[in-house]
This record gives sequence, C-alpha cells and structure tokens, in this order.
Amino acid sequence: MSTAHRPTAAEDFAGYLRAYNADVVDGSEPVDEVWDRYHVPEGAHEVNGRAFDRAKTLKGLAARRKLGAPFELHLHEVVVEGRRAAARYTLSTPMIWRVTTATEVAAFAEMAEDGRVARSSAFSASRPGWESADASLPADSGFRAEPGSAPAPPPAPGVEPTPAQDPAHYLRAYYAAGYDPDVPVAEAHDRFHTFDAVHRVGGRTMQRSGVLRSLEDARGRGHTYPVEVHETLREGNRFAARYATSRGGNAARRQGVFAFGEFAPDGRVSAVRFLLEPGHGAR
Repeated sequence: MSTAHRPTAAEDFAGYLRAYNADVVDGSEPVDEVWDRYHVPEGAHEVNGRAFDRAKTLKGLAARRKLGAPFELHLHEVVVEGRRAAARYTLSTPMIWRVTTATEVAAFAEMAEDGRVARSSAFSASRPGWESADASLPADSGFRAEPGSAPAPPPAPGVEPTPAQDPAHYLRAYYAAGYDPDVPVAEAHDRFHTFDAVHRVGGRTMQRSGVLRSLEDARGRGHTYPVEVHETLREGNRFAARYATSRGGNAARRQGVFAFGEFAPDGRVSAVRFLLEPGHGAR
C-alpha cells in the first residue's frame, strides 16, 4: 500500500474499506498496527452475531495475510448518515486455477470522534466461485446514492410515513401486513413497493409475482415474523437497515437480517436486498 494519505472511515467510508483491506493483505506493517490505524482498540465488533474482540480479530487478519493471495474488492453499496455508515461488498480471492473464494460482506459501523471505527456489526458468508465476482461489471459501479437526491422529509402529522421517510416503520409494517391473512397480499406488497420492485432474499431474486406467492405460502402455514429493528440509515434515495426477526416471535430462532434498498420518487421501495446471517439460508 502506498504511503499516501489513508482516509479514516469518517472521511471516506469506501476509501477506508479499500485502504484497510489493502494494508491487511499487501502491507508489511504488523497487523495490530494496521487494525489500530482504522479502528479504536477498545471498540465493540461482531460478525454474524458473535462478538470479535481485538485478539480474535488480529488472529484472523494474520491468517489472511499469511495466505499470501491477492484479492479483489467489489463495492456494491455504501450508505452514510452522519457518523454511521453501512456497506455491502464482495472480497474475491483466487484459489486454484480459475476457482475463487468470494466472501460477501455487509457491515454497519459507527465512527469515533477521531474518525476511526468504534463499533461494527457485520454479516459475512463465503462461497466458492468461478473467476472473480461480478468480473464483467466495474468494481464500484453505482454504489452511492443518486446525485442530487436527499432523504425524504418527515410525514405530515397523523399520516403514515412512506418507506423513504421511515425505513424502520416500513420493515415492521410490511412484515405485519405481509403475513396478515386479513390483508390482501397485493395490497401488502404495493403499499410499500413499486409494481416493478425487485426483491433479493439470500440468493433468490423475485419480482412482484414471486413475492406474492411466497407470502401466500407462508400465510397458508400460519407463519408470522415480528421484527425488531436495530438501526437504519438513509442517504439520498438509498437506505440500509439491520434487524432481527423469527417465526412466531421465537427468540431461540432469531434471524439476523441486513437490508439494503432504493426508494422510488413516490417514497416506496423500488429495489431491496435482504442478506440473511449464515446458518439461516444465507448464500
């Protein structure tokens, strides 16, 4: 990694992801110095619902560097709101011949006053692949909010907020209506999503027809999924959210979910991707 200025996470979250990963894999400095450059030592971090202290993290970084393999970082989405940020990206590492290991990552972070990461919650799932992930696409194509777009203003008093005005309300209300047999499934979908919205759940992509069928099937089995929202971020026409749900509210089978999406001009969701923590259908 060049000795040129390395951005802190608060200065440039996308730049931090590039610089941090490059310093870990290609750098010559001890991994503890690399970690402390970008993160406060006493910070709180978790991956797939499990706490990672500094010692455990450094052990993983050392193993990654020892592998001695190059990597490609493909940034798919970045959402920044104040001193908090969320990103979805893929780390691709060549293994044998044209086979790679692709690690899909979604991370939420909060930055300290000095710009370093003080807290993070991440999703991470690895899978074998063929050559590089999304190799035909530019590495950072369209990963930020649409230029000129701004977060939607609050709703008028007594009016239900649109998803763009309150993503947390969107998630709770959509799950409630979607699995309520007294609400027509088309109404449950169209209240929150555009007619041509694209839904990606784990490794499955669905348009409106597939979503309606999925909701009908779940209703037929009597399923409900109450939602506990942990945090949401908005930037322009994009949002990110981190929440948990479980079938019938069973706390023993809580499912962590990371969501990234885009809003249409009318405030509804035009595209959304739900990443499920490994062990619960995540790819």
